[in-house]
Amino acid sequence: MRFPEMQRLETSRLILRKLTASDTQLYYERLGSSAAVTRYMLFEPHKDISESEASIQKALRRYEKGRCYRWCIAGKEDDALVGVIELLRFDEGDSSCSFAYMLGEDFWGMGYGTEALTAALDFAFRKMEVESVMADHICENGASGAVMRKVGMVPTGVLAAKYLKNGILHDAAGYRVDRSRWFASHP
Repeated sequence: MRFPEMQRLETSRLILRKLTASDTQLYYERLGSSAAVTRYMLFEPHKDISESEASIQKALRRYEKGRCYRWCIAGKEDDALVGVIELLRFDEGDSSCSFAYMLGEDFWGMGYGTEALTAALDFAFRKMEVESVMADHICENGASGAVMRKVGMVPTGVLAAKYLKNGILHDAAGYRVDRSRWFASHP
């Protein structure tokens, strides 16, 4: 497993780049304050823009330290934030990592999640040389599972009562893709 410098990634419709302070307003409007977007996330909607600003400032500090792979997902036509995606939970022992992502509600169902996740996973396998990527989602969030399956991840099972959200324990559906499977479907 390697930890190269974070790179700007491009897909046919998206740019994945570092977050900047100028993304704060859209981060707040499209992600942080949205009850729909945060419904299955492990944080509550931001009550004011200062919480979104703090989240972005944290990412900016982490970029300086290295080993931070948190991308702003932006549209190519206007470079405006539509979401975020991050590689995280690196395990050098088994050369694996995980990811998390959020898309603004106005951008659901357009294939942006699949496009951004494909780019991030390709970076993980080709540049970081990970052996596998694992992730899960709260079972009620079937759209996330659909995105994971579209990029070639396979289900690994259900983890009972993994996440606590609003005082309720939720099961999580797990997914995994390994290096050989990734390259077989993404030559």
